[in-house]
Formats: sequence, structure tokens, C-alpha cells
Amino acid sequence: MTSTRVAKGVSNADFVSVACPEKNNDDVEIETFFVLIENVLLPSAEEDGKYSRKDVVLDARVGKIVQMTEAFHASAFFREYGSQRIEKIDGTEKMITPGLVNGHTHSVEHWLRGAIPPLPLEMWLFQLVFNEPRGAPGGWFKEKSWMETPAAMVAISALLCGIETLMSGSTVVMDHLFVRHIEDVEAAVTAYKALGIRCFIAPMLDDEATFKHNYCPLARDAKERLAFCKGCGCCGGLDPKTGCFRTEKSASDPKKREEMLQLWEEAVQKFHDPENGVNICIGPVTCFGATFEMLKGAADLRKKYGLCGHIHLLETRTQALQSKQFLNENGCEGSSVKLLEKTGFLDSPGTSLAHGVWLTDEECEIVRRTDATIVHNPLSNLRLGSGVAPLRRYKNNGVKVCLGADGSCSSDGQDMLEVVKIANFLPCVETAEYRDWPSPRETYLKLGCENGYHSINLGDKGGKIREGMLADVCLWDLTALALLPKTDPLGLLARGSRTQNKAAGSVLAESWVNGKRVVRAGEIVGCDVEALRKVLADAQNYVHETEGLSMEPAANDASRRAENEYRAALGLPVDNDKYVPSGPPPEPVDFSQDTTLFDSTLR
Repeated sequence: MTSTRVAKGVSNADFVSVACPEKNNDDVEIETFFVLIENVLLPSAEEDGKYSRKDVVLDARVGKIVQMTEAFHASAFFREYGSQRIEKIDGTEKMITPGLVNGHTHSVEHWLRGAIPPLPLEMWLFQLVFNEPRGAPGGWFKEKSWMETPAAMVAISALLCGIETLMSGSTVVMDHLFVRHIEDVEAAVTAYKALGIRCFIAPMLDDEATFKHNYCPLARDAKERLAFCKGCGCCGGLDPKTGCFRTEKSASDPKKREEMLQLWEEAVQKFHDPENGVNICIGPVTCFGATFEMLKGAADLRKKYGLCGHIHLLETRTQALQSKQFLNENGCEGSSVKLLEKTGFLDSPGTSLAHGVWLTDEECEIVRRTDATIVHNPLSNLRLGSGVAPLRRYKNNGVKVCLGADGSCSSDGQDMLEVVKIANFLPCVETAEYRDWPSPRETYLKLGCENGYHSINLGDKGGKIREGMLADVCLWDLTALALLPKTDPLGLLARGSRTQNKAAGSVLAESWVNGKRVVRAGEIVGCDVEALRKVLADAQNYVHETEGLSMEPAANDASRRAENEYRAALGLPVDNDKYVPSGPPPEPVDFSQDTTLFDSTLR
């Protein structure tokens, strides 16, 4: 056993040792203006099972697809520029696709992936924030972790997040990044720039006075419980003054709100550089952790700088309950979506709403009308028991949906091909009408690529293989074992698997972002991956080697109290509960039944 979880930690020197951005500008790239991919297989974006052979030309100077012709017809480029300016790739055994968009993740969660036991989101969250490297008491430096853990930790986890995202066919990442200060933002920016991935970094901020209390719903019989215990605190709730169950939403902090709005603006002014692939977004944490005033300030910043916006929305049934409990002012009528509408957060283009599992039809209509995009995160929704986003209903209501991996502590990785696969399969249990089941083309090219680029306000510029579109493209090796034998290439990619064996071949052969190579011959260009493995292996000990560290709610007083309120809110038995109800039970609360296998009504 060891007394602390950290073994070595990480430093700026560790980051410098593994990040190699100079590889993005190696000798071949400096001398080459164009990449000609000749006779490559192109899946149709409009028709299932249809393919064509094309010559595709990428221009690194402008970052776009500048020509598409029938196979073996792009010879004009050779005459105009000479072969020394063109890198020619034989695409005969390759397939080209647009890059996927990883529409929602939290890169710092890599440090705890695989560690947290099966828990719902609201209980899982406390284990995350208490035990990640900056957390207390389970962080790298115990109670001093928030101040002493270096920002290099954020850079290293962003590298890992970016590598897994790139290697699974994505060219864009939306990182809803939990930050302490501007140095954490800078660390993530530096990491993603080294990799060359197109990044959208949304500092995840709130104005809660008490850390994460508003992630937990109110017990529906909280007032009766409070009267029963006469304020003695024996029920073990989250009220910071009495220790009783709360009867109203926890307070906000106006001073913190101003500081968070200033942090967003500082990040924009220092790092927002869309032309070079770095985008700062405005990312409030939830409709409960951010007040009406903070969301309005967030909307104002978006309009001022023309920024994308990103927020968690109705991920769980509990959050649908919290909407009814917390959001009954300012004309919001108990609706998180109406809150976003009233504050103006939905007014700007490029609004993405993470999860969106528990929307009503009325809320769907608002999302459709404002052209926002729901980010479907099927792996984390299953892992945390949040439910399954009703994609068929959303499609019928005209709601755009894209895909995300979510953080690596809730998914537990950034493999976007896994996301595509489960997103393609899940709708098949939603209806017996098999003609409504999605094809690989619909899930991969429509949701993963086209709608993904729409979610970041690049729908008219990327997400398709067409002349004039962004050169964010992937080239897949059709001779890799996972794409054999020859059947339907896109079907194999979207619904198959990848054999983890060197001789099997890398499924992803090459990848470009903005016309610049980020994956070459199946290897990451902007990072020494072997060196990164060494840094990660040395950084921290296993959980089981760390004395006193537990990921169970009962291990920490705050999470134990949150669990008491959470279980009472959902009508589940509360441990050591002394409360004896004297009246009728709370009225049932109905929710949509197309998101879970269990009865969604709270009784």
C-alpha cells in the first residue's frame, strides 16, 4: 500500500517530451502543396450501399478538398504544378470518409477511467470530482490537490483524448473541459495544437455557491422529512447549515459568476483561433449548476464573439425532475430547454446539447426551431443508467442529432467507432418496424459526420467529401483484417470490430485535418505515443494500491449525504432511514417511457 495515489505525477517537461508538433510540418508536408488520392472508394452520403471510385485532391495551403474527378482523371494537377508539389497516394485498396466529430467529451476524465463502480450520474459525479488528480481527498496531493496539481496533467490527458479520437476516425473534438484557471485551458490548447486535431474547448463553468450540490434533486417529501426530524440533521442531507435534506435549490454565488464569465472571455481573447483549428466555446455545466443570470451572460458572450455553445441537457430522469423542481421562474415553466431559450443561449448558431435523453415533444420543437443539435452519447448513457436517447422520435420531430464519446470515466474511452456501432444498434430495439432502423450510412455519415459539423457551426464547410469542403478526411485500409472479407466496406467500419494485432493492419491508414496530415501509415504524427505510454504508466498508482481510497458513495461524507437525498428523490430505500411518513406518499411524476426499460414514472 502507498499513502498517496500519485506515483510520479506529470510535469511540463513530460508534456514537452511526448508532444512533437514539428512532425506536422515534416519535410514531405513542407514541400507538398497537394495530396492526390487516386482511385479511392467513396461511399455515397445519400444512398445506402452505393459506392464510386474517385480521384480526390487535398490542398494543404487552403485546407480544402479542391478537386474531385472520376478515377484517374486528376492529371491536370501534374501538368500545372509538377509531380514534386503533389503527394500521390494509391487509393485502390482504400476508402475515404469525412472525419467524425466527437461532439462531447471531458478529456481530464482519462485519469479515472475504469475506476468508478456502477453508479448513476449523480453519484458517479462525486467520485469523479473527489478523486481525479485535482480532487480532494482522493487527488494526487490529497487536500492540496486543487492547488498543487500542475496544469500539465490537463495537457497529458488532452493528448490521450485527442489520440484516441483521431485514431477512431474523428477529426474534431468538443472538450467540455473542467478547469480551475486559464492555465488549464492553455494546457489543453497546447496539446490539441500539437496533435493537429480541430478542437472546440468549452471551459465547463458554473456559479454554484456549494460545489455540485445542484447536481442532486430534492427529495419529493423533503419538507415532511424536515418536520419529522425537527431540523436535527439526523436524516443526513446536503443542507450546508443543518445537515438536513434541502427543500430548495442550493444558492448561487454572484462573485463567482462574474469570475467565471471573465474566465470565458479571457480564454476567447487569448486562444480562440478558428483559422488554425482552435475554437473556444462557451460551456456552462448544466441548467442547474448555472443560474439564469449566468446563462444570459454566456449567451451575450456568444453573440459578442460569434462562438459556439455547449451544455449538458436532460441527461437523466433525475435532471428532468430537477427541471420541474428548480426552473419555475422567468417563464421557464419547469423546462430546461425553455430556460435556454429564455436566456438567449439557443439564439446563436453552433449550439450543441449534450445527451438530451429526456426531452418532451414540446422541448423537441424548440430545439428543432432553434437549429440546435442533440449530442447522443450512447455509451455513457448506458454505463450510468441514464437511458437511451429516443433517436426515432427525435428524427420524426426534425431534431438534429450528432454523436459523442463523453468522458473516458463514463464511457470509458474515446473510440468513436464504438460510439457509431452502438448508436447504430440501439434504435433497433426501439421499434419493431425494421424499415425504420438506421443504416450504417445514416449513423456514420449523417449523424457522425454531417450533423457533427453542423453542431460546431461548420455544416456548410465540412462533414462531406465534396469539392470546396474542409479537408478533414480519413483514409481507411480495406486490406486490414477488420475490413475483410470484402462485403460492405462502410458496414464493416460502422458495425464491425478491430483486431488488436500488429499483423492485422491499422484500419485507419491516413488522416488529415485542414489539409494537414495528422495520421500517417496508421501512426499519430503529433505525439510520441511510446513516450506518452511511459509518462502515463509512471504518473499514478493503481486505485487498489492507494491506501484509504474508495470510489463508493459511503466513503465520503458529502457523497453519502448526496446519496441519501438522491435515493429519497427517486423513491428508493434510504440507508438507516429513521423517517416514518405520516401522510400519503408524494404524487407520481410521469416521464417519457421510450428511454428506459424500467418504469420511468416516479412513484
